[in-house]
Amino acid sequence: MARATPVSAAALGLALAACSAEPDELAAPELAELSARVFEPDYTLALAPADTRVAHLAWHTPTCPLAYRVRIDEAYPEGLEKFLNTQPEHSASFFAVAPAVTSTATWPPGPVPQDRVFVGELSFQGPRTANRPLLREFALSATLAGPASPDAACHERTWDAVEDAMALGWPQLPGRLTAVGETWTGARVESRCNRSACVDPETRGGGKAAHHLACVTPWWRERLAAVGEVATATGPLRVAVITSEWSDGLPMGEGLSSERTAVIAVDHGRLLHAHAKIHHGYSGIEREVRIDAVDTCPGGLVDAGWTPPDAVVSAREAILATRDKTATKGR
Repeated sequence: MARATPVSAAALGLALAACSAEPDELAAPELAELSARVFEPDYTLALAPADTRVAHLAWHTPTCPLAYRVRIDEAYPEGLEKFLNTQPEHSASFFAVAPAVTSTATWPPGPVPQDRVFVGELSFQGPRTANRPLLREFALSATLAGPASPDAACHERTWDAVEDAMALGWPQLPGRLTAVGETWTGARVESRCNRSACVDPETRGGGKAAHHLACVTPWWRERLAAVGEVATATGPLRVAVITSEWSDGLPMGEGLSSERTAVIAVDHGRLLHAHAKIHHGYSGIEREVRIDAVDTCPGGLVDAGWTPPDAVVSAREAILATRDKTATKGR
């Protein structure tokens, strides 16, 4: 049986103090800035201060089929497109995740139990799959979602669209009560990113001349930036805003670095929105990945009052229908 994540006395004290505190009105300016960064210009939503500065951060088992849109936008410096003989990517894909139709497992409401892993079905469709459905398993614990690529944070391109989307959209959660301002160690970033740390930022070479370099990159650094509320027709939706950072350890502007803002529906334990940026200092390539919840399940953006464009609704219904058709054949 897996052990629960240990909580330090300091972290527990901070969480209990925050839990008993009055709403922090000083957080309003920061929430306004976060709200503008996260929800504008795509959504007519806004964050308001919550009545608490703590949140239990854990992923929950999906209770109905969830659907997400993945948008990728790249920017190349002048001349690089011709030099590489390729074009910046600007694409939109969709995927759906849900419990397996053939599964007989029962799951309690709330977070995935610490000693179990939920395994469901994932259907992905977009330019990277030649617009044909790609079927995968979807695994979820209280803290991790996958399959996730360990080096997505340094990719110039989406080599595996599913693994990159999971790695860049779903941060590792602590699986416990967490206070605003608290930080924790996220998922490890390795493989190709580790090799980039061995490259001299000036000569772009390695070997003995660069033996002083560590050649190992760190984990994502996660921080609970805010706990807020989004007003909905059925009452306030409590959300947590998590900011993440990663770099290969080379000087800013010379190596690789990534940053992410993720919005979690706390009481539903699901991702609402994520915006990740990947910076390639040596080539000048900038890559952005945006992931949005487009389904109508509880705790989603639509449930919070967002009206998606017709094209998004059509794509959502198509990917959900693809999943239903595949599930029916598998019975």
